[in-house]
Amino acid sequence: MEPFEYVVVLTSLILGLGIAQILTNVADMLSHLRHIKLSLPHSLLVVCIFFLHIQEWWINYQYSHTVQQWTLYIVLSILTYPILLFMLARMLFPTGIRGDETDLEAYFDDQWRWLYGLVLGTVFISIWQNSYIQGLELMSSWPQFTFGAVFTAFLLIKQPPQWAHTLLQVLFILSMVAYIILEDTVLMAPK
Repeated sequence: MEPFEYVVVLTSLILGLGIAQILTNVADMLSHLRHIKLSLPHSLLVVCIFFLHIQEWWINYQYSHTVQQWTLYIVLSILTYPILLFMLARMLFPTGIRGDETDLEAYFDDQWRWLYGLVLGTVFISIWQNSYIQGLELMSSWPQFTFGAVFTAFLLIKQPPQWAHTLLQVLFILSMVAYIILEDTVLMAPK
């Protein structure tokens, strides 16, 4: 087994757990739709976090070509992003003592700072991985810097209106769609 294969198994497990969290909770919501008060910003954020999981799974394959020497430090750096995504997936829906909560609008209003803070953490990790692990120029991470500035601005606002959250999520989704359309990375066999 190659070192990359060894590492990608663990990252795939963590990402798979996050995707399972999202899909399970969406299925639970759909099966109890009559009893749940949905929130548009929350629903759009669920879509965003789901796509971030898929995007991370796709991007992880590039490490087979960019990482020459696998150290524990590099592995831990790579694992940080999927771990934050899993935490986001877990925190997107009411669980534990809040597990019976059915008002997702109230839940989102209560949790958006924590969720956006974790998203901001993924932005910083992404910039770090781009520059340190992949050796890219810092300015090539301008999309991450832009999202980092926007999420930081949201965190500094006392209580942004619902339409602002919705607009943020729509822009987030549109940027991911643009990335999918413009990105021409293909999967290739490892070296």
